[in-house]
Parts: sequence; structure tokens; C-alpha cells
Amino acid sequence: MQKFHTRPVITVALVGTGWAGRMHAASYQRICGLDCRLKTVCSLEPGTDRFAEEFHFARWTKDFEQVLSDPEIQIVDIAAPPAVHLWMVEKALEAGKDVICEKPLTGYFGQGEDLPGHTSKKQMLEQVARTLKKLEQKQKESGKALYYAENWIYSPPFVRALELVQKKETTLLTICGQTGHKGSHAAHAASWKANGGGALIRQGTHPVAAALYLKRKEMEAKGEAYGVRSVLGDCACIAGRWDPEKKRALHTNSMDVEDWAQVVITFTDGTKASILAGDLFLSQIYNRMELFGNDAVYRINMTPNNLLEAYFADDKGIQKEAVMEKNDQNIGWHQVLVEEAMLRGYVGQLQDFLECTAYGRMPKSDFRLAKETLLLIYGAYYSAEIGQAVDLKDWLA
Repeated sequence: MQKFHTRPVITVALVGTGWAGRMHAASYQRICGLDCRLKTVCSLEPGTDRFAEEFHFARWTKDFEQVLSDPEIQIVDIAAPPAVHLWMVEKALEAGKDVICEKPLTGYFGQGEDLPGHTSKKQMLEQVARTLKKLEQKQKESGKALYYAENWIYSPPFVRALELVQKKETTLLTICGQTGHKGSHAAHAASWKANGGGALIRQGTHPVAAALYLKRKEMEAKGEAYGVRSVLGDCACIAGRWDPEKKRALHTNSMDVEDWAQVVITFTDGTKASILAGDLFLSQIYNRMELFGNDAVYRINMTPNNLLEAYFADDKGIQKEAVMEKNDQNIGWHQVLVEEAMLRGYVGQLQDFLECTAYGRMPKSDFRLAKETLLLIYGAYYSAEIGQAVDLKDWLA
């Protein structure tokens, strides 16, 4: 008699209906090999009922406690604003749920009446380090999984480049990562107290994490001990406080955060990674990396890429179409978004996380990567403040 194997069913709740929440919700539709049951979407934003209907959630709520108390929900996917990430992660772990958390895992948002603008970046780094240590202990005690939603390391061109690097045993001498656009429309993006920083933590976190992951895997493939030696950072608010007439097409609107950041990472083998992030890049969104090795060069173009190039004489029928994120209008030549959720790694990361919950294995993007990334970013903020490189060996030990 033929035996039929029942596919695992994983029940998910999504918290947050902004851009990240929408990308996660769309990506869940592409999960394969197991049944993903979208039980609840939770948000304080208007239109959550329509969001639930669009993405086939069984129900919606404004009450996070309803998510935590539901025994059917196995994974809580947190795509809410950064300032509430830590609290929600801790509550979900305490409720016995596996947790997916969007970047950043946490950060420094000020405490009580303390204003981030009046706090030294070294104090921020120290506070973040203490917070991560406590969270790591809480996660271990809970016995539940904590997945870090870093989509870049699941992007198909990134995955393929890493495979080739490992097979060739290439030494990556310089990793160059770039991310940015013309500015965020999210209100929290303008405030340190809401976002934990500016363009570096909001956007640069992706290439920082990707560079760390890539270099670790490269060195491990050759049997070498991986580590980060130091970070050098430079941050500036260039256009954020300009008047609207001078900003013209830019949307950056900083209150106390940077809209431009450059970071140089030095690894223990002496090689480097250079990261550029900002809200000053017009025309489209930029997510790409170049890897320069001792026997190969790789160009990883997530967005933009040339999978589909199109010319539009007018925008009839496509006025609201997302031809390319951050486009001003759909007229003229465009490098069109194709399978965005897949190419930018969102589908891959959620596939990995759900399989980990279903089969009890470890994810590619884990607490270690979240911790390394966050400490390096705050190390870069500290470096920018004092004007010199910061040694990270003890922080990342």
C-alpha cells in the first residue's frame, strides 16, 4: 500500500502591516513543501481588516495579547516599528512562541526621560550589549527559536555567489555593499527615539549583516578562524534638515539621525568591507554588493537589475504600479522589479524559518548574526562620534 506523508502545518501570526509586513505577507504565499497557515494579523494601523482579506489571514486584531494567548499560533512574525521589537520578542518567547523579528533586533531608543541626542554613542553601545546579553539568556531559557529577518543572505544571487566563493576557496579582499533610496516615508525614520538611529541602522544593517555572514562563511570554508577586528564609521545629516524647496525630489526628513553613513569593517585576517547607506539616492532603490577576491569578482545586483528593462511612453494603466520602488513616475526607461520578494530574499528567509520550526533545525540567519550586526552598527556610531576606529574584539567575543 502506498504511504502518503502529511505535510507539516505551521501557524503564523504577523505583527505589523507597513512595508515590511506587506512584504512578509506576500512572501508567505510562496512557501512550498509545508502548509503555512496565516492565522492572525495584528496592527494598530487603519485598514488591517483589508490587509487580512488581501493576504488570506483568518482574522485580524489590534490586541497583541490575543496573538500571545492563542495556543494554535506557533510563530509570531514581528514587523512592527523598531522601538517595540525587544518588548514584543520577549513577550512572544515568554508565551512559548518561536519568533521572527525584522531588523534591527533592538537598539538604543532612550530610557525614561533620557534623550538619545544627549547620550554618548559609547553609552548606547554598552546598553545595547547588555540588552543583547539578557535577551540571549531569555531566548535560551525559553527553549524557543529566535529568527533574525535578514533577507539579503537569502537573495538568490547572494546565495549563488557564496557557493562559488566557498567552492573556489576564494579570499575576499574587499566587500563593497551599497543600499539606499531618496528617503523613507515612515514617520519613525526621522527620529532616533523611534528608530534607534538613521540610515545606517535602518538600511545599512542589510549589507553589514551580509558582509559579516559572507566573510564568516568564506573563512570557515578554508578552516580559518573568523573574527572582526575593528570598525570605522562616518555619519552625517546632509539634506535631512534642508527646506522642502532645496530638497526637491528627496524625502529625507531627519530630526536627530543621519541620512548618510559610511562604514569600514576590518576582519581579523586584515581584509576589509566597505558599506554605504543613505537617503540621498534618487531614481530607485539600490541594494547591491561587489566582492573582490584573489581569484574572482562578483557583482550581486538585487535592485536594480536588468532582468526586465521597459520603456513607457505614458503611464496609462500603471499609475499605481510598483514598477520600481521609489520611482517618481512610471514614464521612460525603467529596470522593472521582477519577483522582488524572491530576488531580495524575503521568500527564502521565511521558507528557512518555517522549516526550522517544522523540523527542529537551525536557521542561516540567527541570533549570532543579529547580535554581531547590531554591535557593529553601534560601534560604527561610536567611531563616528570620536573620529577613530573602534576595536570590537572584546565586544564580539
